[in-house]
Amino acid sequence: MIKIRIRNADHEIDVHFPISESELFAKLGEIHAVEGRDAAQSAYVTEVYWPEEFSALKNRFANLDELNYLAKRMESFDNLEYDQFIIGLSKLDSKDVKDLINLTFNLSHFTLCQDVSSYGKIGREYVLNTEGAVPTHDEDDPKYAAIGKELIDKGLAQITERGLLIYNPFDTLEEVYDGHTFPEYYYKNSLISLNAKYGDRTELLQLPDESLAIKKAIDRLGAPSAEDCSYEITFHNFKGDEWLDRVQEIISREGIYEANAMLKALDSKEMDWNKLSAVVELAGVQKASNIVFLTEHLDEFSFIPEAKTEEEVGHYLVDNISEYRLNLEMEDYFDFSGFGEHIAEEHDGQFVDGGFVYYDSYDSLDELLDGLEPEDEGIDMGGM
Repeated sequence: MIKIRIRNADHEIDVHFPISESELFAKLGEIHAVEGRDAAQSAYVTEVYWPEEFSALKNRFANLDELNYLAKRMESFDNLEYDQFIIGLSKLDSKDVKDLINLTFNLSHFTLCQDVSSYGKIGREYVLNTEGAVPTHDEDDPKYAAIGKELIDKGLAQITERGLLIYNPFDTLEEVYDGHTFPEYYYKNSLISLNAKYGDRTELLQLPDESLAIKKAIDRLGAPSAEDCSYEITFHNFKGDEWLDRVQEIISREGIYEANAMLKALDSKEMDWNKLSAVVELAGVQKASNIVFLTEHLDEFSFIPEAKTEEEVGHYLVDNISEYRLNLEMEDYFDFSGFGEHIAEEHDGQFVDGGFVYYDSYDSLDELLDGLEPEDEGIDMGGM
């Protein structure tokens, strides 16, 4: 969405935003611009390739984190929103990146009408843009014609190459971005979203994320460290509250980076959360690193959802596992309950919340659990 060229001393490189933190760090490393705390946040722009309307950024320093956030905002635009943004850009007195970010939150101030065949069309488009919605099938409502005519009569309309613009130059744009912490914006799907808070500042984190992204957010909050912040989960993609509670505990007990590392290991479309919950309960672990360890060995366990008795376990195995399958004639004489007890004894099986889980491997469960780290209370790394 944004492509520029940046320079450090005699070294130059092209950067295309949005970009991941690790990729940006690598780019800066190529021009030897990662030394120092603030080096990764600003750079001298020598060329603006796209959009050409950003030419005011050329031959000056720009905050690269701000540009990255702006590019993420722009990436969500449809064609009309992009046109509104470009038109709005031409009306700004200042072209600082801070102002461009704020412009993305003020597109309702710039109504673009493609169909100008009637006052009604203009008025309805204006209401849709400024209020966000209009009733369906009310195109003929005379109020829209009255609104459209009033806008024209007040001189608020002007022809542009992108359509008829309705704009009041005396309107004050809202300052959503204060130049410190980035406004709440859900840029990606994530397992959890949470507000990191320090003092009177708040910034949204979407986990899992790169550790560098978290560190930059903490720095923008002005916090001495991640441990000095509080964290409040605002949204999650877990089924039920079990994992929400578990993540909250880990953040409070071990810290945001440990919770993030765990979520990164768990972030898979194929993740069987019910099975993982069962294995975690079987192993009796709470520590983030131990949960990650169990995740890496999840295929060595088997889980029977909803099983509540040894007989149900026996029936499930006989009906679903080929090596335990019986001839139909033998089922009336088979001790399903005894078979379930045998599996529990031989494979360290256990009834847990949601079903029955057992260790289905050639090694013993004790040997596997020897690989776990000691479960201790840890240090309180900042409350929720």
